[in-house]
Amino acid sequence: MGCTSFDRGGALLRRGARAQEENGLQEKRKDLDVFLNPRSVAIIGATERPGSWGSFIMEGILSRPFRGKIYPVNRRAEKVYGIPSYGDVREIPGRVDLVVVVTPEQSVKDAVRASGEKRARGVVIITAGFGEVSSSGSEKQDELSEIARSFNMNILGPNVSGVFNLEADFNPSGSPVNHLISTPLAAVCQGGYAFYDLLASGFYRGMGVGKFIHTGNECDLTANDFLEYFGEQPDVKGILMYMETFRNGSNFLEIARKVAKDKPIVLYKGGKTNNSARAASSHTGALSGIRGVHEGVLKQIGIVNAPTMELLLPLGHAVVERPPMKGRRVAIVTMGGSWGVALSDSLEALGLIVPEFGTGLQKRLRGLGMPARASTKNPIDIGASGLFWDADRMVEIGREVIFSGEADGLILHGVGRPGRIGQSPPPERESFLDAQKQTILGFAALEEAAKIPVLIGTRYSPWQSQAIHEVTGQGVRTYTRVEEIAQVLSSLYRYWQRH
Repeated sequence: MGCTSFDRGGALLRRGARAQEENGLQEKRKDLDVFLNPRSVAIIGATERPGSWGSFIMEGILSRPFRGKIYPVNRRAEKVYGIPSYGDVREIPGRVDLVVVVTPEQSVKDAVRASGEKRARGVVIITAGFGEVSSSGSEKQDELSEIARSFNMNILGPNVSGVFNLEADFNPSGSPVNHLISTPLAAVCQGGYAFYDLLASGFYRGMGVGKFIHTGNECDLTANDFLEYFGEQPDVKGILMYMETFRNGSNFLEIARKVAKDKPIVLYKGGKTNNSARAASSHTGALSGIRGVHEGVLKQIGIVNAPTMELLLPLGHAVVERPPMKGRRVAIVTMGGSWGVALSDSLEALGLIVPEFGTGLQKRLRGLGMPARASTKNPIDIGASGLFWDADRMVEIGREVIFSGEADGLILHGVGRPGRIGQSPPPERESFLDAQKQTILGFAALEEAAKIPVLIGTRYSPWQSQAIHEVTGQGVRTYTRVEEIAQVLSSLYRYWQRH
């Protein structure tokens, strides 16, 4: 498949053109809504066989109360998961909006043709074994595109893991069905299954996406199409993208520049090195280009560049949920001095600063009961002062700092000491856990009051700490890595410098 990449200087380098561009068919049939809001869906290759994609897709759909009609297609079964099955998609009575194909590669072509004859509006091809494996596979993809075009029908894929729209309770995907949270974020990914891992881990931190599209090999519809689509959806407040290639770079820039004016785009670009580019090619057939996208190009149009794939969700939530960070100054309140040192190093490496507080602010902090051995310069080291048992005093310290005019962002780190989830601790432990929880909630409330980002850092996950477990349930975001905290604040600062 052809693609367009960026060279290191940011110039566009045409590597080829997609089949429909070669034929002068620029006017694509863009009926993208059918992939997320169909009234009916047929699954060709539906089965109950454990471990098969036919069962994954059926289980995903049935995991939520989808209000549309579901039609399994399997000529060897009368029913699939209790739903009557059909031998051929063309035998289904009534209209079929969307078809999901999970058959072996050799039968995909016939399935797409049958879907067109049924007048389906769109087809999702889960099946792999096409352009990602060989040039002959690319030719087979072109045949699928030709068939779809002859029926005025769109294809998503092949080689995808599914889509979902949690607001519509529609989930024909291999996603972690018990670990999905509906949020105003949407995701467009050229690789899908790894993103499911991010969703599963993000679930325990209250992070997720409400809409997800895996574009796979992109024989027809591309990530560009869905970026534009989500940019026009009022309920989508931010867009996450995992990209291995740009199949029409100039078109991507045009769309992204327009979308980024109204809502944030957070993008991770894979295939930046020789080895990762080779992996991308074997994954989706992508021609990534070594150092294919110059970060400066993305910055110019306002895209948030995620330095690692793991940061997609945290950065997406941050730019949508956090107030603007208007300057580079960061205040740090820690329960241990070493955290302050580590945070300062990471923040300043990314261009932020941890300035020493003025004498007036330091005196006011002392007046709140901070002992002489505790630093008030910034970072503020609570250390062994015992104040972490006093939530009211801790929050007053945070309030004094955040309204001082000497900080553009605030970090509270070292909270949430471990405790057994679901078990009653002894009374003295109960009071400590409650103080931790109230401190975190108090600092989180300061963010709303001051309109300045406040990040909560902890080494403990919600299943390790009762306090973290409870505040997460109340919508508080926590961050477990120093580098992640620094990246979030740095990205917020850079984003709001351009918007």
